[in-house]
Amino acid sequence: MKVIIALCVLFVGAYCAPMLDEQLGNQWALFKRVHEKQYNSIEEETARRTIWEANLAKIQKHNVEADLGIHTYTLGMNRFGDMTNEEFRKQMNGFKISAKDESFDRHTFLARANVAIPDAVDWRTKGYVTPIKDQGQ
Repeated sequence: MKVIIALCVLFVGAYCAPMLDEQLGNQWALFKRVHEKQYNSIEEETARRTIWEANLAKIQKHNVEADLGIHTYTLGMNRFGDMTNEEFRKQMNGFKISAKDESFDRHTFLARANVAIPDAVDWRTKGYVTPIKDQGQ
């Protein structure tokens, strides 16, 4: 009887474990190496890989749709690929300016009467816009 219970527990545990795509093993290893990812346990790595595989599937689906003209841009995997959307938002959107922060100096800009200010300025044509950078938050 104990053997049957042990086999049932083993079967349920294996059945409930996340199904990882064995064909993505090399890509997963490359992702970890390129982005210097290390995990504290097998369980954490399995959870992160499951998230990574789901994100990779979303990226691939989006890029197929982009090839069909549904989207005007493509996506690629980056160092955040093993994070959920919620984890990413918490990490990257943490800075908030309080609306009631008295130290924030508010002034209204008043143009001088003798100066002509254009309605719009394309700073790219003036050389003031730099390429996108990783701010490393």
